[in-house]
This record gives sequence, C-alpha cells and structure tokens, in this order.
Amino acid sequence: MNTILYRLKFTLGYAKWLLLSASLSCLLACSTMPATDTGFLSNRSALTASEDGRRASYRAVLSIDPHNIVATTVQWGAPEAAGFSAVEKDQLAATLREALLGQLHALPKVSRGRAVVLRAAVTRVEAVSPALNAVATVLLIGPLDRGGAAVEVEVLDAQTGQPLASYAATHYAPLSEFAARFTRLAPAELALKKLAGEFVQLVHNPG
Repeated sequence: MNTILYRLKFTLGYAKWLLLSASLSCLLACSTMPATDTGFLSNRSALTASEDGRRASYRAVLSIDPHNIVATTVQWGAPEAAGFSAVEKDQLAATLREALLGQLHALPKVSRGRAVVLRAAVTRVEAVSPALNAVATVLLIGPLDRGGAAVEVEVLDAQTGQPLASYAATHYAPLSEFAARFTRLAPAELALKKLAGEFVQLVHNPG
C-alpha cells in the first residue's frame, strides 16, 4: 500500500513539474511575441516599432473625424493552418469590428477632420485549452494557456487613399483575467478589444 501511495505521489509530482515547465515556456513565448507583418497594411515601412517589438504604429498630423468612416473592412488574416473554424473566424473578426467602431464612435466629432476608410485584420489568435487549464488549476499551478491575439489596423484618407493612422500589435490576456482562461476564445476576444482601444487612442492623438 505504501509503495502504491509513493508511486502515486511521485507521478503527481512529476506531472506537476511538467506542467510548471510548460507554463514557464508559455509565459516566455508570450512575452516575446512580436507584432505581425502580413502585408495587410498599406505602408508597413512607415511604422515605428516599440522596443520589445510587440507594437508598431504610424500617425499622420492630419485630423481624423471618427464619425465620418465611409467604409469598413475587417477580415481574418491569420494563417489557414491556425486551426479555427469558419464560425470562430467570423466571431473574432466581428469582435474586432464592433470594438473598433464602438470606441471610434465614442470619440468626439472632429468638424474639420478627414473622412476615412477603416481596414483591419485579425492576424494571429492564440486560443486556450479549457481542459488543460482546469487540470493545471487542480494541481495548484494555475492556468497555463494565456491566450491572446494580434491585429493590423489602419485608417486611410477617403480621398487620397493615404494612410493616416496605422497599427500592428499583439496582446495577451493578463494573468488577472482568471475566469477567461476556461473558455477557448475568451482571452483572444479580450485581447482584440484591448488592441482596438489602443488603435482608437492613436487615432485620437495626432502625431
């Protein structure tokens, strides 16, 4: 009996060690994930990257009227091998679209601001494994998968087609969003809303 208990204790301890190692690897990978460059943006070379490479942005000095968006395109731009269904792709693209338009329309109207075309793409999504996170939590390690997303967004001058604001960034749900770790796409949706807010701030503050 003692031998069985010892083996069970050893097995659980080893499993816990493996999960902890995986957790550390995941955290290190997430912390160094750079912004994507898929070719979606009209002038990617104009963007200035942050020191950690997770964000790159450009903002022209011209004023933008966030209430005068003449056309909006939000699409799925992640690799086809990413493993998401058509329903999930539509759900994530809709989340980004709603977050962008909702927050842009919440800004004050700019009377002499330029009319714009809004273009955006979901370029990376990291879903979580609810089952894996549940097991890790039972073993007192905590959820392993953080989940997150990357986007590329721009607004173009409706008359000239020139970029007025461009943004490429990645974000992972913070550790404080504990409950989101048990729903496959919840952290990615949180990340998309966060990234939409950052882009809206870029639009609101001319360079």
